[in-house]
Amino acid sequence: MRNGILLLILAAVFAAAAELEVRHLDNGLTVIVSSDDISPVVTICIAVKTGATCETPETNGLAHFYEHMFFKGNSALPDQTIYRQRMGELGIINNGATSTERVWYHITLGSDNFEEGLQFMFDAITSPLFDMVEMERERDVIMNEYDRKTSHPLWLLWLAQEQVIYADAPWRQSSIGVPEIIQAASPSAMEYFQEMYYTPDNSALIIAGDVDYEEAFMLAEQLFSQWEYGGRSNYDILPRLISIERDTTVYVDSPSGAGFVSVIFEGPSISTDPGASYPADVWGSYLGLMSREYYTDLVTNGPFISISGSYYTQRFSPRISFSGMVHPDRAEEALSLLLEEIDQLQSPDYYDAEGLILAKEELDRHRIMAEETSRDVAIESLPFWWVVAGNLEYYSTYSDSINAVEPEDINSFLEIWIKGKPHAAFIMMPLDAEESQQ
Repeated sequence: MRNGILLLILAAVFAAAAELEVRHLDNGLTVIVSSDDISPVVTICIAVKTGATCETPETNGLAHFYEHMFFKGNSALPDQTIYRQRMGELGIINNGATSTERVWYHITLGSDNFEEGLQFMFDAITSPLFDMVEMERERDVIMNEYDRKTSHPLWLLWLAQEQVIYADAPWRQSSIGVPEIIQAASPSAMEYFQEMYYTPDNSALIIAGDVDYEEAFMLAEQLFSQWEYGGRSNYDILPRLISIERDTTVYVDSPSGAGFVSVIFEGPSISTDPGASYPADVWGSYLGLMSREYYTDLVTNGPFISISGSYYTQRFSPRISFSGMVHPDRAEEALSLLLEEIDQLQSPDYYDAEGLILAKEELDRHRIMAEETSRDVAIESLPFWWVVAGNLEYYSTYSDSINAVEPEDINSFLEIWIKGKPHAAFIMMPLDAEESQQ
């Protein structure tokens, strides 16, 4: 009985969090409201269709730099001291993030300050100052981030993958950017990104929490209708980035001594083939089951310390990845066994009915956790699906579509995207000087 009660509670939380309404302002802004009165708080998020994928070699890193300047003063709160004081008065918790295909900013505050919070976000998105003193401070912060990322044990592997599978424009896969661009960034560079991408027709305003639907839409329209239409973004017409034309094996030096093996295939873009993403997700979840053949063959009885297999949902760089840690002395053996296992994945007998049920249940749990609170809905779920999928229809039908996946759907996905298709393999292990030059 206790299990039944728990399931009912989880279902109720899921249903409440997923309930939302969408409207569009005349200037093109998408407004999404999800009402949840469990706690007297509200999260306001602005998602923007930009990121590294919009950059060029001359602008690589500017999308991330812009994100750092978002909460750094504007025409309404020009002084940083006054800015922070206002945040304290309203009880604001704020943050932002940049990925390859999206940028998003959010604040959480008491719902009694909802209207003031909307004004705060409106001023931040429409009238940033790009003060040079603040830019210098953030430049140091960003360079520290760059240093941390480039000191990661897998940095050289990530760099090799960018150069090989995103060879046409590797900078579009590098959110952190390059030091030369970061060091040279100026107010005019920020203004370029603002004019190009920070417009209502390229953005979504997401409001989730203890608010009334009609009041939220009314206040959003009154305020954000003043945001001037842009029409300059090239986001929706950018070309596909990932390209693997032939089987390739790349050896990458491992200064830390770590061993890592990865095999990557091109995957379906969610913008052109959204239907393929459902069997891809179920399939990836199945491979994550430690009780099934993929894990037992490669970890329990094989050379891998850890192993994963997954499809990464993206518009421009969707990929199917198999990867794991290995002892460096067994890296080449591990790659050989992994490729053999990938061949076996294409057999219908590889998957059992019980395992597919477990895989779907795991995806359902992830969905519930991603919507556990209104804040999660506003910053974890809706910005990703609105930007990457292009609308929220995919998001709203995701669970039903996942549970409708049949074994033949998985076989079809594997037939189209893996069977006989070229792959890029990466072996990371300590190399001698001659091997490193190769």
